[in-house]
Amino acid sequence: MNVRRSWRIIPACLIAAACSSGTAGPGQPGAPSPEPGNPAPGTPVPNGRATGIVYLPVREAAYALVRHDSLTLQLPGGANQLQLIDRTAYLHVSLAQAQDTSGYLATIVLDSLQGAVGGVPASPDSIIPARGTRWTATLKPDGELSALKADRSTTLGDQIGSNLRALFPSLPSGGAQSGMEWADTTEVPIRADAFDAVERSLTRYRAADSDDARARKALKLESTGTYQRTGKGTQYNQQLEMTASGTRSAVYYLNLDGTLAAARGSDTGDMTITVPAVGQTVPVKQAGSYTITSVRSSKR
Repeated sequence: MNVRRSWRIIPACLIAAACSSGTAGPGQPGAPSPEPGNPAPGTPVPNGRATGIVYLPVREAAYALVRHDSLTLQLPGGANQLQLIDRTAYLHVSLAQAQDTSGYLATIVLDSLQGAVGGVPASPDSIIPARGTRWTATLKPDGELSALKADRSTTLGDQIGSNLRALFPSLPSGGAQSGMEWADTTEVPIRADAFDAVERSLTRYRAADSDDARARKALKLESTGTYQRTGKGTQYNQQLEMTASGTRSAVYYLNLDGTLAAARGSDTGDMTITVPAVGQTVPVKQAGSYTITSVRSSKR
């Protein structure tokens, strides 16, 4: 899958479908870029080395990703239905230097998975096929993840896959430093269960010194943003259409080597699922939250 993306530095002065919140968050447009001859912090130095934190090669960095979603569906007749969905995924990530490019070959593996709907644990029939799912992608040092592809498609695996970009928040090309602000615009194809969709998002980031005693040497990134989605799909032999929009916010703690120490985020949105053949629409309100915790990390 291809990613269309742009960013600029600002000087520092049906049910499951609604849970598949893709990761690039958006926000409000940033201030004008620095004038020529007056580069902002993070601009690459002449020898090509970054002046701030960027992503670097890593071998088997392990994370626990926990996500909770609350969905309210407005059913025909006006009745509302509440769904609570929880997933815990254990992942490990490796980044290897790509040949002839400045980027990396990313490999993300789903080691194990737990899930529940309304407090009822997911059945082994839905858990077991998702275990071991392997995603591959290309990652640039600034966090642009493209060509993300899984070696299999399962309901729970696809839901986890749509959240993987949260592992790689956007960074300026010269690296992130405390006091910097930047904006990032992305357009990415995503698979949201029954829907093949395109998500457009705009995110605003701010970097600061860490305020977490467990990650004192990390860089804190705060982000806010908005997103819009459109997609089509098929379920039970019915053609479906989907539109969605919402807001996101997140806090990331990045280690000096570019590995993620921890992250947390939340999002809210409205989605409309349409069945054109019968002229039926189902409005869905979604609220979600997630945490990402580093379990271990060993550099290549």
